[in-house]
Amino acid sequence: MVKKTVTTLLMLMAFVTFGYTQDITGNWKGTVNDQFEVNYTFKVEGEKLTGTSKRPDGSDRPISNGLIKGEDLSFSIDIMGNSIQIKGKIKANDADKTKAETIELFFAINGNDVSYVLSPVK
Repeated sequence: MVKKTVTTLLMLMAFVTFGYTQDITGNWKGTVNDQFEVNYTFKVEGEKLTGTSKRPDGSDRPISNGLIKGEDLSFSIDIMGNSIQIKGKIKANDADKTKAETIELFFAINGNDVSYVLSPVK
């Protein structure tokens, strides 16, 4: 009986811990290579991630193929005619695990790996 109760509690804790999807809906900004400011607007609906990034001229560039599962996300954007796959990890707020504190994004372009961190625009 105790073994069954402990197993049930462990499964429930795992579900609660890994069942969170952080809410990243809203505006985010960061800097790539300490040179280029990037701005994103994200919208989350279940596991679907949609939104835009700002081009240098201020116009919106839509993101496509967006997916969010727990702390992992991925999407594609078009940069100079090339579809760039971006992957990322969401760091949750310690006080409220459903709220994201930062997003670290990764992509490769011309054989170079690039990473940068986004913070919410307040």
